[in-house]
Amino acid sequence: MACASASAFRGLDTFTGEVLNAGVLAGRVGWLTALVETMCTEVTREHWNRPDLTQLARGQDLSGVRLPSNAWMALRALGWHATAPEGLYVPDRVRRIAEEQAGRVLRSAWWRTQMTDAVLATWPAGPDPMRRTDAEWDVLRVACPDGQGIAASVLRARTRQITAFRAQHGCLPADICELEAAPGGGWQVVLSAADKQLTTLARCEEDPARYAVLTVRLPVRPDPRTRADWHPVLIRFRLPPTIDVTAALHMPTLRLRNGRLRLDVAPTSAAPKTPRDGHTRAVAFDYGLNTLLTGGTLTLSGGVQPPAADRPDDGGTRHPGHGQSRRPPHRPVGGAGGTRRLGGGNAAGGRAGAEIAGRVNETGKSSPSGD
Repeated sequence: MACASASAFRGLDTFTGEVLNAGVLAGRVGWLTALVETMCTEVTREHWNRPDLTQLARGQDLSGVRLPSNAWMALRALGWHATAPEGLYVPDRVRRIAEEQAGRVLRSAWWRTQMTDAVLATWPAGPDPMRRTDAEWDVLRVACPDGQGIAASVLRARTRQITAFRAQHGCLPADICELEAAPGGGWQVVLSAADKQLTTLARCEEDPARYAVLTVRLPVRPDPRTRADWHPVLIRFRLPPTIDVTAALHMPTLRLRNGRLRLDVAPTSAAPKTPRDGHTRAVAFDYGLNTLLTGGTLTLSGGVQPPAADRPDDGGTRHPGHGQSRRPPHRPVGGAGGTRRLGGGNAAGGRAGAEIAGRVNETGKSSPSGD
């Protein structure tokens, strides 16, 4: 599954028949976004404390039952609900979207909570906490979950944040809930948490390869009072070229950017299973110092690898026995330099190229990554 962004420039109010231009459409989506953000922020602010974050991170409700994977269902299992602003009518599916976004934000905060606890527990004794000794770095990484995989810049940024808090308040924070304010929902609308009572998505019948049609109920005023203030709006938008015609489309996430409606569409494409043997071509890649990435192919011809002199030259660097090496289509990063030969960039790359070449020449079978 991947995500591709698309734009929408007009819509159709199917209740009144009114054609909505880009500005009016963005206004209605903006009213929906504001309602979702308000309800989401109220949920995160109410549960931005250590006991509630711990309860959600445990993955169990108060009776010990495992929480659902969907964030909005997990919050409702815990009894955490989003409520509509007083005097306004908000459909249950919209409240579900707010709960989904709040649950995702609260779940993602647990990793930052553990890292903040580790930094506070191993706070350096020296005058400058940014200058840790090697031993202090080792202790910090042991205290962090998967500490060896965390970049030092992330730990320094967290240390810098705590240092600023101490400079302002004269003491260290107790935990992340005191260090940071309750987060919001990101000013977006995650339609994947809703169902067809609020929104539907389908490919356009006239041109299914290039267009899709989203139908979503939007408020006609910033303060909807009744159900009649929510009208279904049909939005036809052009699919990004990266989405294949056979891909399945999932509910997008709506957001506003520079006064325009953007839709983050998540397509799913079926990937055929690759057999382990029977291939006639293998591909190998090598990272180098002066080139970002160099790749080469190994092709069988009559059961043996053809000599380098018999292969056509298309501008790549030749390496007898290792196939033809090609520079990537984009400009390399890190400085100018010649194209590194496959297997010649470093010892690891050389061994990898030689091993693949040997497998192709001896067995007639390449690695599973070939075609």
